[in-house]
Amino acid sequence: MEVVLDSNVLFSALISGKELYLDIFKSLKIYVPDFIFGEISKYQERIISKTRLQSEFIFFTRQLFSEITVIPRLAISQQSFEKALSICHDIDPKDTAFVALSIELNVPLWTNDKKLIDGLMGKQFENVIITEEIFELTVS
Repeated sequence: MEVVLDSNVLFSALISGKELYLDIFKSLKIYVPDFIFGEISKYQERIISKTRLQSEFIFFTRQLFSEITVIPRLAISQQSFEKALSICHDIDPKDTAFVALSIELNVPLWTNDKKLIDGLMGKQFENVIITEEIFELTVS
């Protein structure tokens, strides 16, 4: 299964440090827009302050990212980006890159952001999956 990973799910995985996330990441084809690096930088201190030992965190982060394909903005068509912007502008513009990548690749957006999910569903964008559903599909 292929998914576009929203930053909130990645942050949850990083903070938890649970091997379960690594197993799930390995079982999926995961894409993120390069915008995610700005989000990580912005919340880096908060993420690190909530994690385990620094050395374990660094190792776990490397393991997770070895399972993620980063797609640069220039590989997302202007049409997909504009469609995503028209959907996200009044929900949360920061989610535009994630929705655009989901549109571009025609794969579900994996998010746990309730405001985003409700907003997308309200605009008939239903290509969304939550962690609970991912767990049901991948954990046997």
